[in-house]
Amino acid sequence: MSADDLTASDTWCPFPGMRPFRVDEDLLFAGRANETTAVTDLWRTERLTILHGPPGVGKTSLLQAGVMPRLDRGGANVLPVGRVARGPIVPDAALPAGNPFTRTLLRTLAPGASLPATAVGRFLRDAVRRSAPALVAIDQAEDLFRGERADERREFLAALAAAPDVHLLISVRDDRVDALLAELHPLVPARFQLEGLSPAAASDAIRRPLDRTGRTIPAAVADAMVEDLTTARFVDEAGARTHRRLPAVSPWQLQAVCARMWRNRPAAGRSLVDSPPDADDALEEALWAAVSAVAATFDRDAARLCAWIARTFVSPDGTPRTVAPGDGADVPHTLLDALTDRWVLRTSGDARHYTPHGDRILRPLVRLARRADDLDPPFVAPAERLRAALDALADGDPERAEHQARQAAESPARDVGVEIDAHTVLGNIAFAQGDLAQAQDAYQRAVMLLETRRDQAAVGVMLAAIGRVSLRRGDSAGGLSLLRSAVARMPADRTMKTELARALADAGDPAAAAAMLGPVMTAAEDDDARILHGRIRAEFGERFP
Repeated sequence: MSADDLTASDTWCPFPGMRPFRVDEDLLFAGRANETTAVTDLWRTERLTILHGPPGVGKTSLLQAGVMPRLDRGGANVLPVGRVARGPIVPDAALPAGNPFTRTLLRTLAPGASLPATAVGRFLRDAVRRSAPALVAIDQAEDLFRGERADERREFLAALAAAPDVHLLISVRDDRVDALLAELHPLVPARFQLEGLSPAAASDAIRRPLDRTGRTIPAAVADAMVEDLTTARFVDEAGARTHRRLPAVSPWQLQAVCARMWRNRPAAGRSLVDSPPDADDALEEALWAAVSAVAATFDRDAARLCAWIARTFVSPDGTPRTVAPGDGADVPHTLLDALTDRWVLRTSGDARHYTPHGDRILRPLVRLARRADDLDPPFVAPAERLRAALDALADGDPERAEHQARQAAESPARDVGVEIDAHTVLGNIAFAQGDLAQAQDAYQRAVMLLETRRDQAAVGVMLAAIGRVSLRRGDSAGGLSLLRSAVARMPADRTMKTELARALADAGDPAAAAAMLGPVMTAAEDDDARILHGRIRAEFGERFP
């Protein structure tokens, strides 16, 4: 794409705004050269590295647009960035029950696999090369501490710690570092704390992304923007004004201002702006979008939620206030966590108290609360609803998850990909609750949409899920037929053949199970096919061929 094309585009923006930089945006990622080098070197050399910092400081951006591209260019054996929540969505009924963190991690480490392996050890063993260890990163590891899954979390972390020839990097918020380190004991990691952007780095992050756009911004304007973002202004109830200089620029605030500046750019001319944009206006806009999205996904009124946040977290003198959940307000901690995920709030070191996300947003937050009643909440896209459903599942709230997934599936702004995922999530919720008829109906809706996309592998996975649900409902013939159809769609998939063999054995046909398992057997002790082979032999004895 040429500079003229970039400048003329209505949708492309050199600043991502209220989201992290992606792996393919490394040429736009600026201001973090030293941090990129330091984290890359630690990850290459250390068995375990902990990257930590407050929410919104840019850990995900650093990892995706800084460290990963550098390692790729150097030929390192680096896997895609892993997650333990909000990973690629597959029907849970297609696979045996397992650790939810493991299943999500392997889906993200192997995004192209229709059904990834179910054991961390086997997957990582296969990822290691003879001459190079596998570099594995887990981003947003604070998600390990959502909901009530302590036993599963410990099992997951123990499996990771035991993996040989793997260099592990875990990115986590500051408030969860101590808890994570306690569960990784006795491993002693290298640590890197990511902080806000220095004024010079922030100015670089404003100007360098414009290099390929045909637009420029005067150095004096960029410096003025940085000065504005490092000045916290307080106004008390009497109107008295004070201010305080901040040591660093918040990356998300910088991106919010820059993205709005790009959207409001003049149609012609090389200069993007001739004077600094109003940072308070940009931060108000970003805060309204964030609070409105959280309000919608918790069925709250956005204006009232704005007013409550300002009243609760900003003192009468305009300074921040720290609050514990339940302090005189009917607001669940999961909603506060959602505001933290969107960089409106942040938590204290013990993750039990909440405070505004930096002093620089206090004045925009109060201004927003005063006029929120006159604003129309932004439309909540189906993808946002789906994200809220996944967050609710991580929080252990299937009722809220089902409500949000259903809204995503039935949104008038149709997005077929999101619709497929939403029906899959609805099927997974019903399957976990034992409502097999509802699960089968949701999966069938998803497979009908998948058929229109001619995605044979995805259809095969969904047919396997429906087949296993049918078997549970007592329809042996129908279930086996669906599993055979799934294998026909994915003839090279070992996991799918193993699941069909499992169903054949359970249906009392060990000979057919053996014929299916033979080609996929390996010598690995934790290989699903070998474990199943041993179970069938033990159960059927002489009848097993």
